Order: sequence, then C-alpha cells, then structure tokens
Amino acid sequence: MNPTVASSLPFLILIVPLIGFFLNGVVIPLASGGITKTKPTISGGIATFAMAVSFVLAVQAFFQLSSNSTALEYTGFRWIDFGNLSISLNLRIDRLSSLMTMIITGIGTLIHFYSISYMSHEKGVARFFAYLNLFCFAMLLLVLSDNLLFLFFGWEGVGLCSYLLISYWYEEEANADAARKAFLVNRIGDLGFVLGMCVLYVQLGTLNFAEMMARISPTAAIGLLSLAGVLLFFASTGKSAQFPLYVWLPDAMAGPTPVSALIHAATMVTAGVYLFARMAFLFELSPELMTIVSYTGALTALLGGILALAQTDIKKVLAYSTVSQLGFMFLALGVGAYQTAVFHLMTHAFFKALLFLGAGSVIHGCDGEQDMRKMGGLAKSMPITFVTMLLGSAAIVGLPIFSGFFSKDEILYMALGAPRGNWILFGAGLVAAFLTGVYTIRMLTQTFWGPSKAGIHGHESAWIMTLPLVILAVLATFGGFLGIPHEIGTWFGVEHSHLLNAWLDPVVQQVNVAGESAPLPELAVSGIAVAVAIFGLIAGRTFLKNISFENSPLLSRLFVGQHFMDTFYASWVVAPLYWMSRHIIQTFESGFMGNIGGWIGVGSTWSGERLRLTQSGDIQLSMLSIVTGLAFVVGILIIWVAV
Repeated sequence: MNPTVASSLPFLILIVPLIGFFLNGVVIPLASGGITKTKPTISGGIATFAMAVSFVLAVQAFFQLSSNSTALEYTGFRWIDFGNLSISLNLRIDRLSSLMTMIITGIGTLIHFYSISYMSHEKGVARFFAYLNLFCFAMLLLVLSDNLLFLFFGWEGVGLCSYLLISYWYEEEANADAARKAFLVNRIGDLGFVLGMCVLYVQLGTLNFAEMMARISPTAAIGLLSLAGVLLFFASTGKSAQFPLYVWLPDAMAGPTPVSALIHAATMVTAGVYLFARMAFLFELSPELMTIVSYTGALTALLGGILALAQTDIKKVLAYSTVSQLGFMFLALGVGAYQTAVFHLMTHAFFKALLFLGAGSVIHGCDGEQDMRKMGGLAKSMPITFVTMLLGSAAIVGLPIFSGFFSKDEILYMALGAPRGNWILFGAGLVAAFLTGVYTIRMLTQTFWGPSKAGIHGHESAWIMTLPLVILAVLATFGGFLGIPHEIGTWFGVEHSHLLNAWLDPVVQQVNVAGESAPLPELAVSGIAVAVAIFGLIAGRTFLKNISFENSPLLSRLFVGQHFMDTFYASWVVAPLYWMSRHIIQTFESGFMGNIGGWIGVGSTWSGERLRLTQSGDIQLSMLSIVTGLAFVVGILIIWVAV
C-alpha cells in the first residue's frame, strides 16, 4: 500500500456544497428578483446536485483508498504562521474520514432530494437549501481537517447552521426559542473545546492529529493531557447530546423535518463520536475518564428511552430515541470499542434518517399533524411510508438481519466483555434495548394501526419523498452485513466477516476481547439482546400499549414537556443569570453608565478651575514648575539606569 498521496479530491468534496450555498444564497435570489421568488425545483435541484457530486467524489476517494493509498491529502493555504504556531488548511481523507464523508454526502443527498417536495409550498425556499448546503459543508470541514483548529471551525459551523435551520420558521416564537436554546447549550460545551485545544497546544506544541499522536510519550504530562481529554469530552456532551447537555436536541424538532433528519442522522450529533474515534490516543491516557464516558453513555441511553415513552409528538419520540442511541455509542467509546461506536454511527444514520423522513411523510400526509394520538389506521392509506418505517423500526429495535441487530449487539458484547466493561453497563444496555422496543412499537401502533382518529385518513407522499425512503430502507435492512460477528463468520467459513473493522483497523483503535475470557459468548449476548428487544415489542403491544405519563402528576412533571432537566436549568442556571443581569442593569447601567456623562462634565469643570490657578502669569511660579518637572524626569532616569 502506498503512503499518503497528494490529491485534489478532499478539496473538491468540501467545496462543491459551498458552491451550492453561494448559488442558492446569492446568485439565484439576485437573478430571480429576491429570495422569496425562487422556485423550489430550481433551488432544490441545485442543492441536491451539489451534494450528489460531492457524494460521487467521496465514492471515488473510497476506491482510491481501498486500492493503493493510506490517505489522500490536500495542502491548502497557510492560515497562521506565528512563532512556533503554524496551521494550514490541510485536508486529509483516511479510512475513517472516507466513511464519514460518504455517510454525510450520501444521506445528505437523499435528504436534499426529499426536501424538494416537502418544502415545495414554502416561500423563499432557496434560503432553506442554502442553509442545508452550508450545513453539509461545515460537517465535511469537520471530518476532513487534519488539525484540531479547523475541525473546531467545522464544529462551530454546524452549530451556527443548526441555529439557522431550527429557526427557519422564525415567525413563531417557539421556533426561535428552540434555536436559541440549541445554540446556547452547544456554546457551553464548546467552551470546553476551546480550553482543551489550548491545553493540547501548550503541552504538545501542535494541533495536527498525526503530530499530536507522535509527540505523546511516557514522559509527557499525562495529568494535563487528561485534563484536555476531560474538556473535549465535555464539548462532546453538548454536540452529541449526552447527559446533562442533551436538552437542546428534542427542541430542535421545531425546524422542518428534513432538518431533523440531517441533524439527528448524518451530521451534527455524530461530531462527538467522530472526535473520540479520531483522538482515541488522547482519551486512552485516562482510564478514569473513559469509565465516566461509559457510564454517561449508559445513563443517557436509559434516560432517552424513558423520555421517548412519555412523548405524544412523533418527532419528539424519534428525538429522544436519538439521545438514547447516542448513549449507546458513548457506552461503546467508554469501554474502548471505538470501531463499534463508528459502526453504530453508520447504521444509526441509515435507520434514523429513514424514520425521520418517514415521520415527515406521515406529517405531510396528515396535513401537518404531529400528535400520534390523533392518528391511526395510516397503514392502508400510506403503504410505502408504512413498510419503510416498519423496516426502519426493525433496524432500531435490533431484530436479526437488520442493521441495528449487528451494531447494537456488538456494543452490548463489548460492554460486557471488554476490559473496562461490566455487568452494570451490560444490564443498562439491555434495559435501554427493551425501552427501544416499547417506544418503537408504541409509535407504530398509534400511527399506522387501529382505527383512524380525529378524521385524519392521510395520503401517500409524492415519489420524490418516497424514493429516499425506499433507498434508506434497503440500507437499514442490509447495512449491518458490513459487520457480521466473527463467530457467525466462522460458521460460514468467512475469515474476515467484519468488513468495517478491517477497513477501520489502520486508523481507529479497538479494544481486543478474548472470547475465552468474556463472561458470555458473542452469540449468547446476541440471543439475549434479541429476546429482550422482542419482549419490549410484545410489552409495547400489550400491557404497555396505553402507557401515559400524563395520568400521573409526578411522572408528567418529570418526563413530559418541560421535564426535570429543563426545570433544573430554568431554576438554577437561567433564573440566577437573569437575576444577575437585572442587578447589573440596575447598578451598573442605570447607576453608573447613566450618570457617567454628568460626572465627567462636573469633573472637567472642577479640574479646569483648579488648573486655571497655575496659569497666573507669575514667572517665578512657572520656573518652579519647569524645574520640578525636570527633577522628576531626571529622578526617573537615574532609577531606570540603576535597575
């Protein structure tokens, strides 16, 4: 295999969505007489074409990597060259970034195509597609950068674009509030990113990933590097919606459904998982931190599942489901199964994009209705949407042959068999898998089965919306075969059955689990996980089908609407900040800034009157002033020279 080779592909993959943003954000509005006069088919076609071109280039890069190269590198301009700090816009595609690039551009293309029909009734839709392209550009910058600083620019870029897209319907105050909440919560986490970068540069003298890895040695200050890891983990809890900074993600449902699919499936929320996989060499320096990561992931998976049960809005169910699935990924990261986390990132992108776009089809077919309690019986009137969402649901639950079966069961096996794994993490994963079955079948039952309610009968969406559903359903069904467990592969005589692990081996660490030392064989873990998932489905269809947190005042206060974390933040973070702001306004703004002009005027008058006394025309007084000044200057010079 050849070493790193120079290539323009990383730059082209990155720049094409930016060109689409420029065309939809500047050129098309100028040519058509305003952004409100652009046609959805034109702006949507341009945006989709840009993403499709980027996807084709990403596939080309994948084949180049698989044939003869370890990485493709593009050397851009030098942005900072100051002292020992030198940072250039260098882009690099290795096996991890290649996989991420294909996920972002491939699923992004399908979401853009779907949006042409979904947003066809909106005015000024060019603004929407411009933001979508810019969003994908920022995410591509995040995964293609070869240094932490430009990764941070992409990190902040997706945060900015999420604000713009969540508040797309900004006329409604709730949407603007949700966008501000997402933006501010992410900024809290991003403070950790900035501080972590500073610590890493001070300790290692570089922000380039390869150079940082090479400069970490047994003599390095492990304590400070561990602090950098803690800070970057804190940043990841915000971007990837881990406890306690997950509260922005459900509110992000205020944006159009394609935005929800893009944020939750292929882009923003996966940034923290990518950062961990990219910088595993740093996080592995602190076993204590990784223990915290694994338990944080387990707690998030459980909490997301419980909160999903309490929702009546179909998009909110999927939003908390995303929180839960991200918890599974961080559980895998915490026990050292970085490749497994990336595997679940990929399969989750398939079935979660499918479920969100399917939910968008349901909402579109029900004339904007999102409350599942008002639906029912839609399976007959929306057969394509129903079948594809059924396949996506089988994948997220983890039924055999579907993609989630392979990746989620591998996480549970690692949670038990890895050196940092234990029965507590395994048990938490099983409970979260049970909850997944319950809230998924509850969503399907209320939406597609039973009698129709409130006069809503629904209608199937246009082919532009259903075609992406079909493609994603195929990926959600068969995508997991890229990671067939080794024991099953051995049965069929396949030596390298886990293709994804083989692909990621050169660039992503993975803890080794010796089969003989694991408490349970991998197939036994899979059997238990499938049984738990099926039990969750049965429970959700029988004795838990009418579960309602709203019937209990305590449970309703904890889990419905403004649940306990929102209440905690409102009482202990937001309220004190408002109190502090009001007092600053009253004391500083009104008391000080409001009177400073008058004080300056009075002070000037007083000082002028005093200075006028020194200008009396007395020559002796003037000479005394000059001599005093000279003595003062000479005294300073003497002291300066002596020192």
